[in-house]
Amino acid sequence: MNDIRQKLREEMLDKRNQLSKDLVESHSLSICKKIKDLPDVQNARNIMVFSNFGNEVVLTSFWEALLSEKQILLPRVEKGGEMLAVPFTGWDNVENGPFGIKEPVGKAFEPNLIDVVIVPGLVFDPNGYRLGYGKGYYDRFLKSLRKDAFFCGVCFDFQVVNNIHPTEGDVPVHWIVTEKSEIAIDWNHF
Repeated sequence: MNDIRQKLREEMLDKRNQLSKDLVESHSLSICKKIKDLPDVQNARNIMVFSNFGNEVVLTSFWEALLSEKQILLPRVEKGGEMLAVPFTGWDNVENGPFGIKEPVGKAFEPNLIDVVIVPGLVFDPNGYRLGYGKGYYDRFLKSLRKDAFFCGVCFDFQVVNNIHPTEGDVPVHWIVTEKSEIAIDWNHF
């Protein structure tokens, strides 16, 4: 099972790395527009996003536009492997984390106050399960949040496959947004 999952990761990472910068930008803008229109996002006060790494979906235009009306949080990975949500207070208060991903400095935000988490992934399936880079940061973090928090996965359309072969610790998202479509997994949020 782990071999299948690792092969999926490698295939998708290779495909994603082949995307041009222009394509990543145009697809990302399309995804950002769709996310902004989601009712859970519109009604949220505290939204956790991510700083893109490599050719991941670029959400910066989405969350920078919301800074004046919502609390925007970014993940930070601690030395022990725990992922925290930290308020974004400006680019002057961001530094490169252990994987070269931009992470905010400052105090962690209370997880129970998070309304929405926009979740990256290398691969998603129609049941909301995802594969990341294999460290389990998001799965552990999402489990720690309140039950009515909304989890929205974002990726490019080719990154959605029939089955990622989820394991016991995997936490599904409620919704997936790509440049071409939206996949509803859990309608209880609408």
